[in-house]
Amino acid sequence: MRTLFVSFLVALVAGCTPAVPPAPRITSAPAPKVPLSSVLAAVRQAPSLRELPADLTPALATAADDFGFDNSKCEAGPAADRVEACVFGDRASATDVVLWGDSHGGMWLPALSEIAERRDWRVQFYGKPACPTLPITFWNQQEQRPFHECDRFRDFVTAQIAAIRPELVIVTNASFSQKRGQGRLVTADEWQAGLTQTLRALRRSAQNVVVLGDTPVLDESAPECLAARRSDISRCATTRAVATSRVWNAADFEAARAAGAGYVSVLPWLCSAMCTPVIGNVTVYRNRFHLTGTYGRMLNGVLEEALITHFPQDAAT
Repeated sequence: MRTLFVSFLVALVAGCTPAVPPAPRITSAPAPKVPLSSVLAAVRQAPSLRELPADLTPALATAADDFGFDNSKCEAGPAADRVEACVFGDRASATDVVLWGDSHGGMWLPALSEIAERRDWRVQFYGKPACPTLPITFWNQQEQRPFHECDRFRDFVTAQIAAIRPELVIVTNASFSQKRGQGRLVTADEWQAGLTQTLRALRRSAQNVVVLGDTPVLDESAPECLAARRSDISRCATTRAVATSRVWNAADFEAARAAGAGYVSVLPWLCSAMCTPVIGNVTVYRNRFHLTGTYGRMLNGVLEEALITHFPQDAAT
């Protein structure tokens, strides 16, 4: 199954352009759409891999930095409370799509930028690492204080979306180990209530709102574990039950249902009974909880089909 993914790898990594002045539209051919059946087959076979593939991509030496977009320009920095949106796809499009999230929002840009090119969407990205979209004052774990910049950033993005009135808003967050105070973890109930509030507000500004579920969290960071266990990489896998117990996917789903938003589970694209750091010849994770830009881009086809089920007016274009 490794050769299955090798044949679809493309060297181009989607770029990031500032909103002003307008940059030329990307003219490179979009990445191939790997069908869901092929992705699921590769995921099923991944736990049987033992040796690190000789043609692994991205290589372990570069996997940790494989974002797949210019995060230094497209994400708001720690002290920032606003950012000029990076725009992908067709700037002249009548279809506005907004991607909003923390670092997990940026994680899906390599796939979504491919979809934007293929479907002629204008995609605007608003992202701030460690700043989920929920109306909760999160704890700045690096500086050990309330993350008030995140509160202001959330207000800024909400106002931007209200002005844009997009056809589709995609929301995704990292729920692993989020805190609202020193030693005070956010509970699943708090997460669900907060996300429900966010989604209801978004549905007043956008025609369609979709939540992308959270990615499971591995026991160890993939590049380091794989480097230490090249002859038995199966030891770097984490059971699906353990990996998913660390995130609030059930709360995400219930919040989406309560708010009348769509929900997309990404788990089938990553895990069978095991969540593995290598699928085919691709390094899946750049740490414990973020996908590499390469693997995210490989998922552009399955993400597109999942989004279109919740965005039917664009299904025929």
